[in-house]
Amino acid sequence: MKVLFLTRWYLPYAGIFIERHAQAVSLYHDLAVLAILPSDKRSGMKPVVEPASGQNAFPVIRYFYRSSGCRVAAIAGLINNLRFLTRAFAGYSYATRHYGTPHLIHVHVLTRAALPAFLLKIFTGRPYVISEHWTRYIPENWGYRGVLRRFLTRLVVRRAAAVTTVSEFLKQAMQDCGLRHEKFIVIPNTIDTFLFTFSGKPECRKKKRILHVSNFHERAKNIRGILRVIAKLAGQRDDFDIAFIGGEEPALRDARKYASTLGLDSPLVTFSGPIAAEALAETYRESAFLLMFSNFESFSIVIPEALSCGTPVLATAVGGIPEYFSNGAGRLVAPGDEAALLETLGYMLDHYQSFDPGYLCSIVENRFGYRQVGRQFDELYRSVMNKKVPS
Repeated sequence: MKVLFLTRWYLPYAGIFIERHAQAVSLYHDLAVLAILPSDKRSGMKPVVEPASGQNAFPVIRYFYRSSGCRVAAIAGLINNLRFLTRAFAGYSYATRHYGTPHLIHVHVLTRAALPAFLLKIFTGRPYVISEHWTRYIPENWGYRGVLRRFLTRLVVRRAAAVTTVSEFLKQAMQDCGLRHEKFIVIPNTIDTFLFTFSGKPECRKKKRILHVSNFHERAKNIRGILRVIAKLAGQRDDFDIAFIGGEEPALRDARKYASTLGLDSPLVTFSGPIAAEALAETYRESAFLLMFSNFESFSIVIPEALSCGTPVLATAVGGIPEYFSNGAGRLVAPGDEAALLETLGYMLDHYQSFDPGYLCSIVENRFGYRQVGRQFDELYRSVMNKKVPS
């Protein structure tokens, strides 16, 4: 079956979880990815095409547009939608000419990316499914506002052949917003278990390493809360350090500055910025445990990445995390509870070696591996097409 991913998030700007969904789907179907992305550096109707190669056995077609500078939000939104739509139609035409007409369009991230799919269904009869990843439907990150947005979102969801979310939590949040569908299912994010794998722990470091990996969005990831607790922990013991990986400026600079105001400097606290996936996998393996103190999450892909490397996790019981997390994988605390985090950090530093790496790996392989997730999408696609189509 020929499948076209249509998304408003994709690498290099965001959306590694969408790339991994693409890798999972490509095991079963003939896939192309069409990404329409905002950019200050490039724009126009000429695509940037990344041919299939290596693990990405599918082409990626990127179109770029400049976000409107209009100060009137409604007008800027209209301009951005028109720029997105024109490139989406151009991209669909390009994909059809070069890779064949898709049987199915798979939209990632509402609402803008679903509009061209909705119109293509009207004009061509081509069905589409939607996968949502965004947390904007929850009160802590409320972004589902505006009469027009709500109307269009309900319209494209209602006309979709199916809707998926990465967690039961996100599904319920969308349904609470009035977004309902008879085929509304959960298909989780997927992990590259060949890259993120346990191959034995490196030789012990002099100090136990705590690891945090995120995009450093303060409202969600609560970096300042982590740093406040680390400052207290450093007053109690000196057998650890903590490495922060990820983040872009200015969030990364703000985190460094806040750490400095607490007296937290290298080598106790280090900030590395984004690193390559191979280096990240090795860092997971050499760390005592992963620490996430998020205020909200839809899934938190770094948690199964760490588990897949045999590394336990200390995280908050938010979003979809409790759906796949148990005490055998680490410990959960309540969001924002810095006293509980301080106490549990001490526990994890003393007991991280008691967690079985083989069990941690199996949690991920059995639920989030490429073949498992790809098979779920395969079954969904076939049910949507209502017939067997050769892969």
